[in-house]
Amino acid sequence: MEHSRRSLAGVSSNLEADLTTICWAAKDRHTLHRNIVLIEISSAQALEALNNPHWFPGLSNTIEHTLQALNFFQNCYVEVVNVDTNRGAQKIAVSVTKDRRFQSYIARGGPSWLTDTILVDAANSPSTYSR
Repeated sequence: MEHSRRSLAGVSSNLEADLTTICWAAKDRHTLHRNIVLIEISSAQALEALNNPHWFPGLSNTIEHTLQALNFFQNCYVEVVNVDTNRGAQKIAVSVTKDRRFQSYIARGGPSWLTDTILVDAANSPSTYSR
């Protein structure tokens, strides 16, 4: 329904980037007045950090901000999926680095160059979340 892109700077690890991205995505959903949110991620370590923040003391601020953002919602689900499950998200991420598309945005629908991929991904989603 919506998609977004953001370039990250000043992060020290992939895990910090994953958590920062989850936080940003949650805040974006909140600005769109969503009450029920499903966030699919490909980082099992990020979910582990959210569930057990004391195991990651070096990222306590990032984890705290992310958990606060996730608590905006009436219902929020964070689900780990295989990166191949969401090829659209992967293509958007690659477009940031490969095509140097550093402008952040959130938009309804998808970019025209991803229409076919989005439709296939939506049809093949393993999620049981009601759309």
